[in-house]
Amino acid sequence: MSRRFTHAADDYERMIADIARQMGFEVETIDGEVFFVISAFSPSGEEVFSKVNITRFADAMERALS
Repeated sequence: MSRRFTHAADDYERMIADIARQMGFEVETIDGEVFFVISAFSPSGEEVFSKVNITRFADAMERALS
């Protein structure tokens, strides 16, 4: 993904990643995009992982606030 709004979006991305880490979430970088990982258990007891794309959210914040 090409980032059009790099400066502020990068700041938002760092801020969100820092908050996620402080809240105890695992933060990963995959192919240049940053995610935090949520783990939960399904009704059958199986552990399920979801990845939330921080990079995409930060880009959307920048567009909305500019």
